[in-house]
Amino acid sequence: MLLYTGELVAPRPNLGLLRFRKKRTGIRFRDRLRSSFAHSTIHGMRHVFGERHLWQRCLWLTVALAAGVAGFSMYSVLGVRHSEQLLVSLIDTTQLPVYHIDFPAVAICPWSHVNWQRAPSALLRFLPGHPNAELRETFRQLLDVLDLTSFSNFKRASDLAKRNVTGLRFLNLKDLMNYLGYRCDELFVPGSCGFDESPHDCCTLFVPEQTEKGQCLVFNSLISEHSRKKQLTNKFYPHKLSTAGEESGLKFTINASYPFLRDGEETPFGMNLMIKEPRQWSNQMMYHLYPDTENFVAVQPIVTETSPNTYKMSPSKRRCYFDNEQSPNFQNTSLTYDRENCMAVCLHQIVLKTCNCSTSVFLPPFEGIRECGILDAGCLGSNSDIFSYVKMGDQDKYINDSRRGHFCDCPDNCNSRQYKLTLNVRKLDYPKNSTETLITAQIYYGQRSMTKIITRLKYTNLDLLASFGGIISLYIGASVMSFIELLFVLGKLMRVVIKDGYAKLKDQIK
Repeated sequence: MLLYTGELVAPRPNLGLLRFRKKRTGIRFRDRLRSSFAHSTIHGMRHVFGERHLWQRCLWLTVALAAGVAGFSMYSVLGVRHSEQLLVSLIDTTQLPVYHIDFPAVAICPWSHVNWQRAPSALLRFLPGHPNAELRETFRQLLDVLDLTSFSNFKRASDLAKRNVTGLRFLNLKDLMNYLGYRCDELFVPGSCGFDESPHDCCTLFVPEQTEKGQCLVFNSLISEHSRKKQLTNKFYPHKLSTAGEESGLKFTINASYPFLRDGEETPFGMNLMIKEPRQWSNQMMYHLYPDTENFVAVQPIVTETSPNTYKMSPSKRRCYFDNEQSPNFQNTSLTYDRENCMAVCLHQIVLKTCNCSTSVFLPPFEGIRECGILDAGCLGSNSDIFSYVKMGDQDKYINDSRRGHFCDCPDNCNSRQYKLTLNVRKLDYPKNSTETLITAQIYYGQRSMTKIITRLKYTNLDLLASFGGIISLYIGASVMSFIELLFVLGKLMRVVIKDGYAKLKDQIK
């Protein structure tokens, strides 16, 4: 056998390692992109870099760009909707038990503010000793005016401006009206009051309290100091109720036999019935209770709440205030914010601005402000049309109204309650040979459940993120992992660019 021992390849010209030519930077980038997107989760990208023919790569690039532009265009539309911060109100439930909220406060306000049986003692109590006949007559006319005066009816006070009232300038009208007002034991029939199917002492349930109708007798309120003391000693106050229907709520009987009216009084002995929230000063909506009637008031509450996802919105755009927010028109008061309380404070500010005094007998008191006296009767009477008429913000665009009035910007509380009331009245049947004149009333829940409405942002940040994911998946088939993958590829390419730039700079230095 012959063996060939010669070299099969040409000998190397020089000793040492072989050097291969480096690929151009553009080719290296294309190879990296092609290898990176060969198995990409973003639809179409592997075809852009993986197809062999240029026209196919251009076609897929056009499709991918068009899908991306369309997707981000749709997302920009959703972004505009999100920035508009639209609100939507939804019914959360129609079966919320009524014991979740306080039973409403019930105020009994007599039409007449003066118990004329106490008029002689009031003359001795509030006038100086041995008043002359003119001063006594002026005092009597003052009682005539106070008898039917409320905050919305100051016009009668202008009659006092026609007389010489300087002798009564020292009178405190609030103390006088509260002294002459009807007391609990004078109005209610003993043993006639009850709540939650249990008998109660009427004067334990009802306490005197100031409202826009003057001093009223109020049940289940938190406005007066006496009521707030009840809450300190009873953790279940204000009272709640779990039942519904007649005989289940509050019931009482009023003695309307006209024992406290003047002879010849034209106004009958009737009552205003006010249903309000326990923390409300007053309520404009009232019912009249007439003698010789049985009155059945069915209350159907509606709870309205605003979602915490609206906290960052401005109150003007949200159109309501939370409890921890301060309205510029609701200052110098200890009341909690709601629309009715804001209206009462605003009205008092109008009185203060117009007559430079306060009427705390009807409205929430201001600390350090002079009480309106009898010398201010002319100002109160001549401007009663301003005090009694509240104008809405943009009503001048739709109503040609030249009447004087005032404007109060008072949005609702973000968490509030509304009461839908149904009043049924029937003639009261008396026992034979009875000489009494009575008014009976029952206030109760119409149903054991209520509706709860929640207002929230229509588009939240979570909705925007979910919409973004749906649009990107629909148009380019991407996901969170796709974007992480894209960032990883771009990071590798940046690393290559930096590395090549550093190598070139190093070669130039050498």
